[in-house]
Amino acid sequence: MDAVVFDDFGSSRVADVQTPSPASDEVLVEVARVQLSVTECFLYQGAEIIHYDSVACRLQNQDTQLFGHEFCGRIIETGDEVTEFKTGERVYAPGKIHCGTCSYCCSGYENLCPDTVGIGYDRPGALAEYVSLPTDPLCAFPDAVSDAEGAALQPMASSLLCTLDADISPGDTVVVLGAGVMGFQCAMSAKRFGAGTVFVADVRTQPLEIAADYGLNPIDATKENPVEVILEMTDNLGADVVFEAVGGEQNHATKGDDPLSQAFEAVRRGGTILQVGHIVDEIELTPSVARSKAVRWVNPQKGYTSVAPGTDTGELAAELVADGDVPIAEFVTHELSGLESFEAAVDITLNKETHGALGPAQIVLN
Repeated sequence: MDAVVFDDFGSSRVADVQTPSPASDEVLVEVARVQLSVTECFLYQGAEIIHYDSVACRLQNQDTQLFGHEFCGRIIETGDEVTEFKTGERVYAPGKIHCGTCSYCCSGYENLCPDTVGIGYDRPGALAEYVSLPTDPLCAFPDAVSDAEGAALQPMASSLLCTLDADISPGDTVVVLGAGVMGFQCAMSAKRFGAGTVFVADVRTQPLEIAADYGLNPIDATKENPVEVILEMTDNLGADVVFEAVGGEQNHATKGDDPLSQAFEAVRRGGTILQVGHIVDEIELTPSVARSKAVRWVNPQKGYTSVAPGTDTGELAAELVADGDVPIAEFVTHELSGLESFEAAVDITLNKETHGALGPAQIVLN
C-alpha cells in the first residue's frame, strides 16, 4: 500500500509499504480521508511540544509512518476477537489507546489513563491507504455524516468533552475567545446544552460571520475590547463560563491582554474558565487573582467518555453533526487529492490566513 513515510523532521515521501494485518483485537480500516492537526504539523517541523519525544524516537528508524489521528474510513477486516464492529462500518477515532492495567483503567476511568498509546505518534496513523487499530479508540458514525465531516469529527468530540466539562447551566452567559474550529464547536455545543447568550470573539472576519449566521454573538477584537463588551453586556458581572480557545504563545494568565488573561477578566466571580487551546511553554500566573474571584480553571479530559447509559461523547458528537446541531463542514475549506499532497496540506494548515483556510487541510484518499 502507499503511505507517507518519514526519515527525519521535515523530510517526507510517499512509499510502498506492507499493508498491515489486524491482530485478533484489531480492525483494518481503509482510509477515506485524513485531516492534519496543527500539533502534527508543528511536530513535523521539529517543534519540541507534546509527543516530540515519541516522534523523535520513532524517527531513529527510517521509513517511519507518523501522524494521521484525525481521519475516517471503512472497516474492511476484523480480528477474531472483535465483536463490537463489523466490516463495512464507517469509523473515526475520538479516543486514545489505553494501557488497560493502571488504576484508572481498572476502575472505569480509562480516559484518565497516564500510559496511552498515541495514534500516529507511538504507532502508525492514517497517512496511508490502510491503518490497523485496536477497537478501543474507535467509534462508528452514521451515513448522514459525510466523509469530510467524518475526518473532522475527532476535534468535534474533543470540543464536546470541553463543553461538558464546563458544566454549563441553562441560561448561562458563555464567552468563547477564538472562533476557530474548536472555538466555534464549543460555542455551538454550549448553545445546544442550554446556554442563554453565547459570545464569540476573534480578529478574523469570516469566522465571526459564520458565528453570526448560526445565532452566536460575534465580537470583532480588532475593533472592540472583548472584556469591556462582556462586562457592559452583563452589568459588570462577567460571564458564567469563558472558553479560552486560542492557546499558542502567551506570557501571563492573569494580567495583560493575552487571551487567558482576558478570560480571567471576563469571567464572573465563581465562574468557570475552560482551557481549550494548548498554551506553548510556561506561563506566569498570579494565584491571588484566581483565588479572589474563586474561579474554576478547568483543563478538559482527553479522549471520550460516557455521558449516559449507552451513549458516549464520541457517538454524541457524530449525532450532533448528523442532526445539524453543530455544523462542522463550514470549516473544511481545503480538500487535497492523494498522499502526495501531504507537504501542501502542512503548509495550508500552518498558514491558514495566507491560503484562506478556516480549518486544517484534508487529504482525500478514497
